[in-house]
Amino acid sequence: MGRKMIFNKLTVTNLGNFSGTHVLRLRASDPKSSKPIVLFGGLNGAGKTTIFDAIKLGLYGSEMFGTITTAKYHEYLKQKIHCSKVTVVQPNNASIAVEFEYSHLGAANTYQVERMWEVTGKKVHETLTIEKNGTPLDDIEKDSWQDFIKEIIPLGLSQLFFFDGEKIQKMMSDDSNEELKRSILSLLGLDLVERLQADLKIYRSKSLKGLSTEDFSRDISVLEGQLEETTAQINLVMDEKASLENSVQQLTSRITDYRNKMAAQGEGYYRNRVSLEEKQSSLECDIESLKDKLRELAAGLLPLAIASTYAMKLKQQIENESKYKANTLLSENLKKKHDEMLSVISSSGFLKIDGLNSHTLQKIKSQLKTEIEMLFSVETKQEKQPELFGFSQKQALEILGLIEKAVNVIPSEMAVLTDMYEVKFRELQDTVAQLAKVPDDDFIKPMYETLDSLNIELGGLTEKQASLDMQLSELTITKSELDRKIEQLHHKIEESNKLDEKLQSVQKVEKVLAKYHLHLAKQKINSLQEEFTSIFKVVHRKDDMIARIEIDPESFNVALFDRRGKVINKSSLSSGELEIYAMSMLWALAKTSGQQLPFIVDTPLARLDSKHRDNLVELFFPHASHQMMIFSTNTEVDQQYFNRLRPHVAHAYNLEYCEESKSTVVKEGYFWN
Repeated sequence: MGRKMIFNKLTVTNLGNFSGTHVLRLRASDPKSSKPIVLFGGLNGAGKTTIFDAIKLGLYGSEMFGTITTAKYHEYLKQKIHCSKVTVVQPNNASIAVEFEYSHLGAANTYQVERMWEVTGKKVHETLTIEKNGTPLDDIEKDSWQDFIKEIIPLGLSQLFFFDGEKIQKMMSDDSNEELKRSILSLLGLDLVERLQADLKIYRSKSLKGLSTEDFSRDISVLEGQLEETTAQINLVMDEKASLENSVQQLTSRITDYRNKMAAQGEGYYRNRVSLEEKQSSLECDIESLKDKLRELAAGLLPLAIASTYAMKLKQQIENESKYKANTLLSENLKKKHDEMLSVISSSGFLKIDGLNSHTLQKIKSQLKTEIEMLFSVETKQEKQPELFGFSQKQALEILGLIEKAVNVIPSEMAVLTDMYEVKFRELQDTVAQLAKVPDDDFIKPMYETLDSLNIELGGLTEKQASLDMQLSELTITKSELDRKIEQLHHKIEESNKLDEKLQSVQKVEKVLAKYHLHLAKQKINSLQEEFTSIFKVVHRKDDMIARIEIDPESFNVALFDRRGKVINKSSLSSGELEIYAMSMLWALAKTSGQQLPFIVDTPLARLDSKHRDNLVELFFPHASHQMMIFSTNTEVDQQYFNRLRPHVAHAYNLEYCEESKSTVVKEGYFWN
């Protein structure tokens, strides 16, 4: 039967923004209730992170930070004592009490862990007390109480199950994270097998020393001394890595906060100032060019286009005059031809043909004249047209062409130019407005210098991390080599001595344990892989994202694969996808291990899109654990999400910072109830 843990209540006194004592019940009032969610709502700065950190600080004290000096830890405790701005007498102490029920092997016990610290002068005095079922924990020495808590709830597991979205996605995406590997081993129960293997190895080593010659004993002692020293160095490097990781996270958070501060001061506009100035200059040139084209239109046919009614009248007048002129000219030409033909007929030489008498000739001429008169007698009747302009035909055609262009072409050209002008002018206004927000050099340059300094510091820490990784790799290789050499010596001793029955049994058990460990690891990992794939497909909105995972049973490195069997690099996942991956892995670990541990989640939805948020609200929060503590703002778990979570909520608290008392007030209910 696995472990089961559930928090009953948290009591904080004079902690951070919280003045006096505040008791937060974390378990449903009805013991039969299966509502898992405890919801903490509050705006930024109200104290959500204080409550979140209080649980870990209460349980683990300085060990929650990894490696930290006593001076720094005591300074941290001093800073955590509430400082009132409205009272004369300031509190000099603070405390955190965490009460939880822990069930293991069928036995359920209630523990209360209380950590109190008091400042006297420049010194900080810290006290840890533990009660079991209402009485002091007397069966364990006080010096071992902290180790007892870590046995119940290993610190590594708390890193997994008490998390904020950003830290857990970073932890899960780092295959070199030793703390993560140890936590997985513990969750899957594989650490017990490894511990037994190590104990058997120590027993066998001690037994073989008694059988070995002086030379073998001396060699083994030297190698074991080196191994002990190497192991100690590995532990120191790992502690330093954990401390450095904490420093990197804090510095990264500071850089993010500082970037946000710079952005609020107009840093983005400053960064883009050159491009904005170039854009302004380009837009001004474009606008001036458009103005020139508009001026050309205004100086040309635009007035005619504006007065299109009068332009059409002008066109009509010119066409009428041209038509009248053409008709008049035609009439004159016809009259001329008429007279010429009559003159030719009347001439004495017309139709002078032998044998044609004069009488017949006259009759022919008379008939021809009659026919001609009839032909030329059809006149086009037109009214007398007053001539206003007297344009020539060429001039009239030119003017009519200009009128046609003014009426039918110029308006569309004008519309295009004015639309372009409006677009460019609006862009220019927006660019000028952005340039107006550019801070002065004297104001922003010191901020850039500070940011550069922070990034240089972060770069130094990153280099140190890389150096520690290299040291750890070298030390691990050295340790493996020492293990191999010691094992070789043991083998030589075994060959030169007839082993007693106990050592033979130990050898057999070691071989069986090695096979069992590998078999158990593969079995657990197969179950974990299947659980993860099933959960991820439900929680993630892209069906073709991660089709399956493979976990190495020795290194516990996780490889992701898509539907085509291609490896997915974790660095290619978005921030939201990494968080979904991490939460799916945690849920799968909890289900595979059979360990029932609470989930404590800070800012769970900040990096997710609406679809992922929907899935977490409907699937993860109500079902991933028997106790789910969520710390959220009103923009993450908003009113819509709260209403959907409400049937699963055991308790809801609203943390409100009171300006009058300069402290946080805890109210029952969320923002809207």
